[in-house]
Amino acid sequence: MLIDNRSAINRWAVPIATLVVIIAGAMRYIAQPSFWLDEAFIAAPLRDPTPATIFARLDYGQFFPRLYLGVIALVREVFGYHVWSLRLLPFVCFIIATLLWARLLAKRSAPLAALGIASAALLIGASFWLDQAIQLKQYTFDVLLALVPFVLADDFFKTTLVDGRRKALLIAIALPCLLSYTYPFALGARIAGWYFDQGRRAGWRVNKTAALILMVAIALALGGIWLTDQRFNLMDRPAYLAYWKDCILRSCLEQNPAGAFPLLAKFLWGWHGRQPPVTAGMAVLQILGVYAVIVRWKTRATDDATWGSRSLGSIVLLGGMLLASLVLSYPICAGRVMLFAQVHTQILALEGARFILTQWRARQTVMALLYIFLAVLAVYSAREYARFVRAEAPENIRPMLSQIKPDIAGTLWVSSCSVAQVRSLPDEIPVQNIVMGDKHYPPRGEKVWILWTHLGANRCVDELDEVRSRARSWQVIHEGYGRGLALAEF
Repeated sequence: MLIDNRSAINRWAVPIATLVVIIAGAMRYIAQPSFWLDEAFIAAPLRDPTPATIFARLDYGQFFPRLYLGVIALVREVFGYHVWSLRLLPFVCFIIATLLWARLLAKRSAPLAALGIASAALLIGASFWLDQAIQLKQYTFDVLLALVPFVLADDFFKTTLVDGRRKALLIAIALPCLLSYTYPFALGARIAGWYFDQGRRAGWRVNKTAALILMVAIALALGGIWLTDQRFNLMDRPAYLAYWKDCILRSCLEQNPAGAFPLLAKFLWGWHGRQPPVTAGMAVLQILGVYAVIVRWKTRATDDATWGSRSLGSIVLLGGMLLASLVLSYPICAGRVMLFAQVHTQILALEGARFILTQWRARQTVMALLYIFLAVLAVYSAREYARFVRAEAPENIRPMLSQIKPDIAGTLWVSSCSVAQVRSLPDEIPVQNIVMGDKHYPPRGEKVWILWTHLGANRCVDELDEVRSRARSWQVIHEGYGRGLALAEF
């Protein structure tokens, strides 16, 4: 009976967690909050999209894959300009990517019940992933594509790159390099991990024609994304580097080499917030996981033929991102731009837990510590999930619109930090006279509605303080998560 119960736990833990995560994203999608600032920047060209506005330098210095943006524009043309239609494709990508993410965790956790529980907790506790569930950004799309090479089994690469059969599939896996800025990292890491493993076990020979086809296909795809995206992105690269400088290894080493160590900690363990027990436990498991994978590779051992070289690819990917941050100035702080790498930190933690469960199971103290950590991880993950479900979407303007009464005041003053969000609203503003901020202060002698969002930047706070200081009276009508509405007289 105990074996059956453990089998049931391992079989159902991850599927239930997957459903729970998708439900949370669906709840946020159905609520249809207005676009937060970064989304509003992308929504701007989608009001009246044309090839000239999409395949060009984007407003506000945004980096966004243009072909993906073009598909979103087509959806907008079919269904109209609505919050739900613009977010539809990113949300669909979130659902599919969550399923693939869960599949990888479930495959690595089988058949151990403790690993099934760990995988479920890691998935539910992926708060950065939940935060991006419906965002009109490219991150759910990037994660979806980056998971595909790791879903593919080793047999795929052996059949195509060693045996030289089904070469057209190599073109198919290279094509997403045309669609995503991060997919080439994932594809390169998966192939490199497989090749290191294949070479160690069976020899380094590959089919030259197949390898050439793959390299040419990747080169052509990268050339395509240069034409559609990167040549325009380079115009905004200085601003991009300035914004992310604290997350770029190269910048840290140039300015303060000691700052590289906190950045590495953010990269590997920043996914767990201010939770020292969880961070410490994950660090230990990941170190053990890397050790176990390397030992397995060196000894040519096989602990699960269906899993293959994926974990080795995870190590290559994480190491490759450090190199990319050093050479290409890629930001590596845990968060949205590195979401495609989070699953690999989880895979290595599972490798470490598997190592303990299989190699140190006779050490009762070690096993007790592992089970205590898994309990802490489960509690933390459940708390993070509950926080997301209870929280409202940030910077949501929609709840404030019904409180703007034109018979009380006929003018709405919008903070300069909120202009893009107001302009991206599909809803009608209740008043006709709208004054955008940026040194355009409300007129004197009038009652005016004051709307603000995004007070994370100092200049936004300073501007709002300046407007408040000019007012003769100031009544806060509504204040929420990253948003506010006041009625002021000047």
